[in-house]
Amino acid sequence: MYRRSPVLLSRLVSCSVSLLVCFNVALAQRAHNSVPESTPDAIYQELTGIDKNQHRAIRRSEGTKRVLKSVDELKTKYDMTPRSHDCPVYFGQANIQTQFSESGKFRKASLDGVAAMLKTGKIHPDDVPIHFLWLNGKRVTVNNRSLTALYKAGMRPTKLIDQTGKLPAQGSESLEAVLRRLEAMAGKPSTEMLVRTAGVGNDGQPRQANDWDAPIGDIVSMPEDVLQHARSCDRTAGK
Repeated sequence: MYRRSPVLLSRLVSCSVSLLVCFNVALAQRAHNSVPESTPDAIYQELTGIDKNQHRAIRRSEGTKRVLKSVDELKTKYDMTPRSHDCPVYFGQANIQTQFSESGKFRKASLDGVAAMLKTGKIHPDDVPIHFLWLNGKRVTVNNRSLTALYKAGMRPTKLIDQTGKLPAQGSESLEAVLRRLEAMAGKPSTEMLVRTAGVGNDGQPRQANDWDAPIGDIVSMPEDVLQHARSCDRTAGK
């Protein structure tokens, strides 16, 4: 009877092990390539369609300039068709100051102050209603400071009001104002808000938080659970 030599058997075993290792490496590589990156920057680009740092730079530069496009041009550019999904609400402004406006429910209140009241239960998320529009398949807020306060408190909106087709013709919450704000951030709604603060501007001059050239003192992002919901929802909403 023919017997394989120990050397031959050793070589066969060695070849089998090598093939198995190569096969496992190939499977691992294939699995790695099929899973989207999970870094914060990768998620931001996946959700917004633009690199995070590039978007921040645009919002700090173009966001300070007046948008010259006509209202009709802007209306044509953005799809305002309502959708049926409940994906999280995105920010629709290049940056904001640290305080609420001189009118409204939180007149001149600070973002930190409203966020603190939310955290302690002094006010409920229902007390901070979020108005939004459908823009290119996403829910984009009209009242950015209110959404910032909620996200800063680690909460998501519980009272959402769809204002698509219902906004006034003029004012800070008009359709024109909302579209111009979005255009000033490259037309890309964001998962984070840049907050201006008092300090020295890029020109070396002292600036107040209500000055468009004031430095960015804070960045408020969607809470992690909301961000993950946005990611999973964005993939299945058919946008």
